[in-house]
Amino acid sequence: MYATSDSLWALMYALRDRRRVRLILNAALQVEQAGGWSDLRYFLSLAPQPEVTVMVGEDLLAPGVVYVLPPDGFDLTPPYDWPGLGRVREPHLLCPHPVRPVLAAPVTPTDFPLPVRLHDADTVDARCAADPWWFPWLD
Repeated sequence: MYATSDSLWALMYALRDRRRVRLILNAALQVEQAGGWSDLRYFLSLAPQPEVTVMVGEDLLAPGVVYVLPPDGFDLTPPYDWPGLGRVREPHLLCPHPVRPVLAAPVTPTDFPLPVRLHDADTVDARCAADPWWFPWLD
């Protein structure tokens, strides 16, 4: 089971309109610096399904649910090296077995405080295939 200790990253997944979004690009990470880790840095971009026309990324958000899970059994993924960026870590948690939520919190697009970009899924797929570390593969 995958989870996060960061509420904004959880909102990114909970609020995307799965019927209208073809591809999600997102990140929540810290970069290692002298003396510790940076503040969390966030990124969210959505690609609409081919038949969907939107002018702003926020139009691809929809009401959803953030599930609060018990912490037992979850491990934080280890930091790793990101070429060109350095050592990074994400608030990404893994648990080898299913977990029952202790709370289901309804959320709405107005709960998300960050900008939402738009991108073309085919362009990003091609750029990702050419260079997997060139995230977020946008102009």
